[in-house]
Amino acid sequence: MVTSDLIGNPAAGKIKRYCIYCIFVTISCVNPLPPEHWPELQLSKLQVEKVITCGRRLHPPLYSHVVNFPRLEFPVRGCYENKIEVGGKMVTVKLLPGSALFAAPNCWNLPAWKPGLELMSLLFGAKQIGISIVTSPRGRRPQLAARKFSISTPQTGPLPPLLEALTQLQATDGAPEIFPELARALIGCVRQLLRQPALPAFSGRAHRLLESVCVFLQNHYQYEITRDSVAEQFSITPNHLSRLFQTHGHMTFGNYLAHVRMDRAKHLLHNYNLKLDEIAARCGYYDAPHFCHAFKRLTKTTPVEYRLKARRI
Repeated sequence: MVTSDLIGNPAAGKIKRYCIYCIFVTISCVNPLPPEHWPELQLSKLQVEKVITCGRRLHPPLYSHVVNFPRLEFPVRGCYENKIEVGGKMVTVKLLPGSALFAAPNCWNLPAWKPGLELMSLLFGAKQIGISIVTSPRGRRPQLAARKFSISTPQTGPLPPLLEALTQLQATDGAPEIFPELARALIGCVRQLLRQPALPAFSGRAHRLLESVCVFLQNHYQYEITRDSVAEQFSITPNHLSRLFQTHGHMTFGNYLAHVRMDRAKHLLHNYNLKLDEIAARCGYYDAPHFCHAFKRLTKTTPVEYRLKARRI
């Protein structure tokens, strides 16, 4: 479990890495289909009265959550404690049921998984909306259990403009009282999508599974993940996962993960003055030389050359 006394303590770096890794590898995936209506039932119980927003001015801490699509998270039970950036300062916030955390694209949060927490997350990817409930059981081990579900992201209708309104409101420090109304409307849109008739099981099942795996990788790229660990998350074999990417994604699993990590590395190089070893750690690489080798292999330029060129534009 991550505790505040470990954050920003260089001497505790190895301990913090170990704790985070334990949390990740013990996640268990429950089949999201039976019962079929659990996401809609959970969303129907939410009463969002307050929304806290994350910023992106400060460097994202090691192992913080940061992706390039919007996220909305709310505790169903227990206390959801986070370190976030507000007004250029890192602060600790504690969310209870009835409150929500909104992270616009590229904004970060660093959660502390307290025992007894049950958290629901909506991840609004370009093609898929990922819905998950993560539970942190009471006990000594920092073990998390997750249920996952996904639906296609609509390109028309009220959901895209609601997301854009939330993002713009966060970027301009808009009136706090407007956020809960927009969040409730967004949750209502997701509930409506869940009520729509599902496609036949044979229609695009592999494609939907691939999209779900892609959303998962985009949300966990900073951890030490492997083909085997991701296959276990989705209750499929590693060979099945490889065939899924080669047949429907037209690239290998390793190449896709590398491209996700490079995309995040480019964002960090362009927007923050982080050292190369700090960027490497935030993108799932062991050290700076390994990161630099992978970066040059995929982009045909070094990280330093990319940073200089990107900042001249």
